[in-house]
Amino acid sequence: MSRRVFFYDGRDLDASHGLHLAYGPVTKLGLIDWPRPEWEMEQASVFAGAVVPMPGGGRRCYYSGKRPEPEGGFGLAMAESADGVRWEKPGLGQLEIGGADTNRIVFENAPEGGTFTQPQVVRTPDGSWWMWSWWHAHAIGYCRYWPARSDDGVHWRLEEMDRPAVMHPSDCELGQNAWVVGLTAASGEDTFAHQRAMDWTEAKRLRSNDATYVYWDEGAREFVMYSVWLLPCDPDTYRYTPHDNAPRVLRTIHRRTSADGVAWSDPEMLILADEHDPMHQEFYYLAVQPEGDWQIGMLGNYRCWEQTMDLELCFSRDGREWLRPLRGGWVPRGSSDEIDYMSIYSTNMLMDMGDRWRLLYRGGNRKHNRQLPEGVEVERQGTFVADAPKGRFAGLSTADRALGALTLKRFNLGAEKITVDANVRGRLQAELRDPYGRPLEGFKLNDSVPITGDSQRHVLTWAGGKTSAEYRYDVVSLRIEVEDGVVYSVET
Repeated sequence: MSRRVFFYDGRDLDASHGLHLAYGPVTKLGLIDWPRPEWEMEQASVFAGAVVPMPGGGRRCYYSGKRPEPEGGFGLAMAESADGVRWEKPGLGQLEIGGADTNRIVFENAPEGGTFTQPQVVRTPDGSWWMWSWWHAHAIGYCRYWPARSDDGVHWRLEEMDRPAVMHPSDCELGQNAWVVGLTAASGEDTFAHQRAMDWTEAKRLRSNDATYVYWDEGAREFVMYSVWLLPCDPDTYRYTPHDNAPRVLRTIHRRTSADGVAWSDPEMLILADEHDPMHQEFYYLAVQPEGDWQIGMLGNYRCWEQTMDLELCFSRDGREWLRPLRGGWVPRGSSDEIDYMSIYSTNMLMDMGDRWRLLYRGGNRKHNRQLPEGVEVERQGTFVADAPKGRFAGLSTADRALGALTLKRFNLGAEKITVDANVRGRLQAELRDPYGRPLEGFKLNDSVPITGDSQRHVLTWAGGKTSAEYRYDVVSLRIEVEDGVVYSVET
């Protein structure tokens, strides 16, 4: 069986020269086409929302909508689409606003005094519907992530309300002081200590910021959560940002798992800023898209001092060890007169459009601390869509006017013909080698028929029209030289 080799890490490479990893192409399609009902205005947010593919085709998007002032307050809503660009917001018969039905979701047993936001929805292979969302009730000291169940994905009931999946540090079980207490427990005299019913150690174990994403791992038969863990960050640290909305914490990414969607494991720290990052680097969210042997992470790259939010791609083979070879925005933010000038926030996954991925994201033109950047007079945000070709998240690119070369480690050739996904503006040639690194007769580099052009399935051929077919199921190696081009993957 053939195998497609990507270059997100160097595991499959013996050597690489004159090449660097670079993002593949992304096409921004602009604002999505969906109605904006009076109750929602422009306050719809797909950030930490969920796109769910439906069995009969099409997709549902679960997102947060905000009522205009003076009522205010977020609530959960649902939209449907066939192509991810044009969306409808069906009336669900659960909440009327101004005498009109809406697409708002209201839990059958929702408590009073709070609002729900950032819904994560998972439909497991057995047809079960699960949702987790943040309940904000700051007036009474609660901010926690609750599970809910549904038979149809439309009508929902909260589950296990005494057992939140995780809790925000401002929740009464943790205490408001948990924002600034450092590495120790909050004192028994904090604001909500008299309300605390949960064991403090257990409450501390469940700490998380919002911006949480949940998935079903069919192989492990468990739910997986990626969320934010807050490290203390006092003014004496060199990462302190006084103008941030939460200057005394440093946002990092952690992971948890659950067999039943209710009881969650201890947090595993995944992504923290390191010596290769800017001084005030933080991480705001992690959404995950499986692709073959890889998991593609869409990481909220938060430059805290500048108050910008980019969508950085990171890569993992197991969901635990994440590589960040690019450390910058995958989807380019817009110019100062565009809506997505300052921020890009992703939904939970990409939409499969056959030969390409489609991304739904929220873009905005204000800083994270809500200030407008210089030259921007009116705050705006919107929901956007972008496309990227499959298999081209990132590739090895030549430098300007330079020749690049890579050599694959020895492999058992399973493909009848070796194909290369590459955009070659100059030329690409290859050499097939035996297990000891010696060029095979007739398959030397100078026998290789030069390849040019942009194709996801360039076939490697040599003089006389020969392909690698005669060496199928033999152990070989492969050297590729490319001038002025990008190599995204090789099928071997």
